[in-house]
Amino acid sequence: MPMQDTLTPTKLQPKGWARVGPSGAHTLRRGAWYPVVRISSSSIVVLDVNRHNVPVDRRFLELSDRRPERWTIVRCDASVLRRVGRIFPLTYGVCPACRHRQGFEGRPEKVECGRCHQTAGVGWDELS
Repeated sequence: MPMQDTLTPTKLQPKGWARVGPSGAHTLRRGAWYPVVRISSSSIVVLDVNRHNVPVDRRFLELSDRRPERWTIVRCDASVLRRVGRIFPLTYGVCPACRHRQGFEGRPEKVECGRCHQTAGVGWDELS
């Protein structure tokens, strides 16, 4: 089933897509791709995060012109999970269609999202 394109809250096509790296002063989830609303000349990128414009320093972002098509794999340090008080697998995937986090067994080539039911390939070659 092909992924559906979503629009930003302003009903405009996104100017690109961005995800955060493993470190930085941000509150965004690792592995999730967010629509870019605006890129300023002062190295700030404004992202659409759950229908809110969130400014993020460009140094902490990976930018892409295209919507992600594969699951992003996130590997967490156990100490980080203890600090945030959540129980979640140390390695999990982020759905490219809805940003749902999901654990899975082994090293599958494709995964179906438990929330939106979209199936997509897995980006094992680009760990976050």
